[in-house]
Amino acid sequence: MTEKNDILKDLFSRMPEEELPASFRTNVMRQIMAEAERIRKRDERWGWIAVIAASLLMIGIAIASFLYMGIPKISVQIPNMSTLPFYAYIGMLALILLGVDYKFRQIFKRRQMSQKEKM
Repeated sequence: MTEKNDILKDLFSRMPEEELPASFRTNVMRQIMAEAERIRKRDERWGWIAVIAASLLMIGIAIASFLYMGIPKISVQIPNMSTLPFYAYIGMLALILLGVDYKFRQIFKRRQMSQKEKM
């Protein structure tokens, strides 16, 4: 084992030293970042595949159970139209509150980012 180490040491000492190109560090870091991005995308794809497979499995089990138990007659009743303005009012309030919440979250996130930059 020591003979091999001595031979390698001798061979490496005979090799001329060369300077690395100026962009070597940049190129290596770019390759590392590209590999990390590729792995992140692969993991994300596998996550989506798992979610889709689980969803299809649940839908398949639901369909099979309906077929096994016998599908009950499904009927949809049209609600009384006199309550439509009330439901529209509640829906508009919910949309307005969601919009306001979204804007507040954007403002809060911007403030946090600016405070982190100051530190």
